[in-house]
Amino acid sequence: MRHLPQARPSDQAAGFTLVETMVVVVIIGILAAIAGPALTRDNRDLIGRAYADDIARELQRCKIQAVGDRLPIRAFVFQNRIELRNFILPPRPAPGVPPTAPTAPVVTDPVLRVVMPKQVGVDLTEVLSPAPGTPAAQVLNASGTYRMIDFTSQGTAQLVGSAVPTGAAIFVRNTKLPPTHINYQFRVETSALTAYTTVREKWP
Repeated sequence: MRHLPQARPSDQAAGFTLVETMVVVVIIGILAAIAGPALTRDNRDLIGRAYADDIARELQRCKIQAVGDRLPIRAFVFQNRIELRNFILPPRPAPGVPPTAPTAPVVTDPVLRVVMPKQVGVDLTEVLSPAPGTPAAQVLNASGTYRMIDFTSQGTAQLVGSAVPTGAAIFVRNTKLPPTHINYQFRVETSALTAYTTVREKWP
């Protein structure tokens, strides 16, 4: 009966030793400690820009939806959010009676969508006409003081309470940054005639 040769142990053990594993863990911890503050700072710097972009994208969506559904949408702009509501359709008229126009919604009506910042620290200061100028102070708040922008079924926009046609400029401020920082403030402008929305990096 033949005996198979026994496998000889390797000169070096396979895998990592406990000391080697601990060294790798310590190095990873040091790198995380160095990179963590930088990543946090970058996120803090960009939250204002991200929110301004979200607002512009959502307002552009309002224009498309209002035209497609043939039903206007009103944006209620508060300090910490934008609430979107459809205009309210009237009851179907009786035969021979001309239809009436949809009714503008109020803050107690059902909400279509809400646009909020992904992190705290971003305020909507005021909504003005797109003409040059800046708000003197924080005007909007989270409950009682707000502004309204209508997106019509004809593809136009109107700052409610202003002469027709008047577009809107929403002033966005990153309160976590100093006023001299490049990402401190943004301006989301909506044209009256086309309801096209863009983001500008400065208020004036």
